[in-house]
Amino acid sequence: MSAAIAEPDDDGNDAKGRRSPLWHGIVAGSLRATTWVFGRMPTLLAYALADLLALPVALLWNLQDRSGMGVRGYWRNVRIVYRSGGLGTARPPWHLWKVARHLTWLAVDSCRLHRITKDNFRRIVDVREFEPMLDLYKRGNGIVWATAHIGVWDVAGYVCALMGIPITSVFRPSPIPGVDRVISDLRTGSGQIVVAKHNVVGTLRRALQQKESIGLLCDSSGRRGDVFPPFLGTAAATVATPALLSLSSGAPIAVVTAMRTGKFRFSMRVWDVIPPEPTGDRDADVQRILARINLALGKAVAEQPEQWFWQGRRFKHRPPGETDGQDGLPPTATFTGS
Repeated sequence: MSAAIAEPDDDGNDAKGRRSPLWHGIVAGSLRATTWVFGRMPTLLAYALADLLALPVALLWNLQDRSGMGVRGYWRNVRIVYRSGGLGTARPPWHLWKVARHLTWLAVDSCRLHRITKDNFRRIVDVREFEPMLDLYKRGNGIVWATAHIGVWDVAGYVCALMGIPITSVFRPSPIPGVDRVISDLRTGSGQIVVAKHNVVGTLRRALQQKESIGLLCDSSGRRGDVFPPFLGTAAATVATPALLSLSSGAPIAVVTAMRTGKFRFSMRVWDVIPPEPTGDRDADVQRILARINLALGKAVAEQPEQWFWQGRRFKHRPPGETDGQDGLPPTATFTGS
């Protein structure tokens, strides 16, 4: 099964027959060449080059919006998360540099996914914590994998497929179809199926009906996020899709991440397994499930804070009627469910 993305044809047209601009092909071709080079060069050299690329990234972030008064960016998220009620008031030493290096290493990791195979993945990825998920899958109810922009999320879906668990995961499409093709080729080498983010609920529901598994990134809020469970000590708009699909299908939710442990070395972590357990109050069930997902993902960030995507807009959308505190930040919030 192929990825549901708008790929250009051999004549350079997109899926709707429109002629793609020349620069689209140049960008996609350059990206494919870059992934080929980084995917095949020696490991030490690839990550050394990533370190060099991380230097200007860290410098830019260090100078960009240090007040943290915008709606996104490193310093905004640091102000919200590193305070009383969040992860504590002390930001870890060298945090900004480690975050920048994590992102450039992340790009190298993605270029080298093809190096992870059925024969060697246990040497590259520690899956001991993930092994019980095979038994969960064999129960025949399907699984909703809930992960986030934490660790190396591409590795999570890639390894899941290598372990014999069919997975359909969602990605945010690029405005350049050729770029989507390159990224799709990288991610689907293990048998994982990827589908574009827009209008995919039906596809995901069918996968669960077939007792397969689906993967969702759960730390991106929708434009009209209306569920605001706590995340890292602050209410955060959270898409309800994983909870709704779990409740409608009976599939449990497994909160998982692939955390980096070294140069092209990873560990599959399981932070929580959430059974649907509907109570008859759908809104309350959704709120409870999403709060547990956010709590579990927050534990991953607390353990490896440099491996979260600190540049995102996780706290942009706010609950109706919320008032900022005297420091200009959203009020803190805690998880009170079970």
